[in-house]
Amino acid sequence: MGPVERVTAALELREPDRVPTLDVMEELTNIYDVLGKRPIPISFLFRNPVTGWVVDKASGLVNRFVIDGEMDEMSYDRTMAAVKLGYDSAWVMHVPIWRFHDTKTTHDIYGRFYDVVFDSRGNLGTPMYKGGLISSPDDWKAWDKRDIMKLPERANKVWKHIQADMGDRIFIFASFLYGVFENSWQPMGFDRWAVAMRREKEFMRRFIKFWEDFYCMMVEAIADAGVPGIIYSDDQAYRSGPMLNPKMMDEWYGEAFRRIVETSHKLGMKAVVHTDGNVYPLLEWFASCGFDGVHALEPTAGVELAKVKEMVGDRMCLLGNMDVTHILVDASKEEVYEAVRRSIADAGAGGGYIIAPTNSHPGMSPRNIRWMLEATEKYGGYPLDLG
Repeated sequence: MGPVERVTAALELREPDRVPTLDVMEELTNIYDVLGKRPIPISFLFRNPVTGWVVDKASGLVNRFVIDGEMDEMSYDRTMAAVKLGYDSAWVMHVPIWRFHDTKTTHDIYGRFYDVVFDSRGNLGTPMYKGGLISSPDDWKAWDKRDIMKLPERANKVWKHIQADMGDRIFIFASFLYGVFENSWQPMGFDRWAVAMRREKEFMRRFIKFWEDFYCMMVEAIADAGVPGIIYSDDQAYRSGPMLNPKMMDEWYGEAFRRIVETSHKLGMKAVVHTDGNVYPLLEWFASCGFDGVHALEPTAGVELAKVKEMVGDRMCLLGNMDVTHILVDASKEEVYEAVRRSIADAGAGGGYIIAPTNSHPGMSPRNIRWMLEATEKYGGYPLDLG
């Protein structure tokens, strides 16, 4: 089987020729290591007193010609790195959403503000969320939404380019930030959101509906680009459990989640839901929404693959479970091989499992990732032989 056929079989809960693999690498440090590229000196531009002053004074031009352009290139490089490593599929983020105020702070087009972050090698990292800028219905009414409305067209062009160049070599899952749940609370901040959910229900239903419509518009743009799948990324859980109980999640967000899945399916795409944390209480709900798969299934949040397989493995493909705090960072080859063997033993029977890191992390080692891929080749062939 080729990569696209292999991944499709697993998502449809069929046995492929072997367990497929999914790349979730987003950090530039890892991507540049794989591609042998030198980083763009963004940190120098921001930290040097002279160029930093220029950035502060000309942040609009920096956003338009430096940051946005780099975001487009990053999406392409992410996919190319996954192809070079030999993955079967890639979670391809496209996130030209941040707008820099100055060298230290930024906001996004949805209404969050952040601290600017760089990794140890000077690459631009994911900004650190600090809070929301939407504190009232009037704030949202006044919010400039032009960049939000431009995003589907821009994203379509990027994914169309990636799919045309690499779609025959790798199954592409398109993705962007953020999901309906995250976009309904983070632009306000959790405390203000909790108050609004109780006291401003009419506004909150309109607010959630806006993000539902926007997400479905993005799904249309992705499908038009010819991409075969999406990963609906929307963190809903802590290590201790869900942020909102499943009954309330369904009451407030069930319609949106089902519509996103239904839209994806009608357009011929598979839909996988991603959330970190302990997802046991959410799994049945995800399955009822119609998702084809669920990622990340974090072992460090106490999630056991065998238990998830028993709960929903006959209805959803399981993706992930490879630890990014030790196994794919600094573990020995023997540890990596054993983690892969154990995960395949727990979830691979009958198909419906795609092995993948639980998330992206700058500390991940390309060496350990290659060991993970090698171990999947060794243990993942069907019929399974894990001896």
